[in-house]
Amino acid sequence: MSLDPEEEYFLQDIPAMYQTSTPRNEVIGRFLSPVIDDDALPLSDVLTASVVAPSLQVFWMGMVHAPSPTWLPNTMWLERGALVFPTLLHGSGLACCWIAGALAAKAYTKEAIDPTVEGYPTVIWTILKAGAFATGILIFATQLDLLAEFGRYVQPGESEATDLRLLSAVVEILNDVVFEASTITAFRLLLAVSTERNTPSLF
Repeated sequence: MSLDPEEEYFLQDIPAMYQTSTPRNEVIGRFLSPVIDDDALPLSDVLTASVVAPSLQVFWMGMVHAPSPTWLPNTMWLERGALVFPTLLHGSGLACCWIAGALAAKAYTKEAIDPTVEGYPTVIWTILKAGAFATGILIFATQLDLLAEFGRYVQPGESEATDLRLLSAVVEILNDVVFEASTITAFRLLLAVSTERNTPSLF
């Protein structure tokens, strides 16, 4: 059976139709096939987000005698080494949030790393976009954790127990965001300065 010229042209154009870039495909591609110009940077980000930032947070809470968050045992100042595993476990979750945000913001491209390409505004703007995405994931994960804890959706004002738990969740999110943002931003800016000066990175 022979095809007319229009049908043949349509069949030949089908692969091109599937290869056409769409906004949806571009967003999915940022996670499935990301552009990573520095192969060591994702690992450095993971170590910074999962070890350095939460460790600084724990040290700060010990210095100011702040109440322990829900992800640390209440006896952390009495038992030696009691805070190591909870800190790393909590930090791994924060690292997952940051990596997802970095992929969404294309934070591993040369433009987001090297200020000589598009300047420091691009580097800083990329960090802000990645941080906003990571914060959204952290808030959503906290909501899921509260849902699993109470078995239902809770609102402020239901009882003193729920209000205290919701308040502690808000404080923990703020602490995580502040320490993660300051640590990762400092690391990324230090990396940008090091790249601009063509000196070996400290990380």
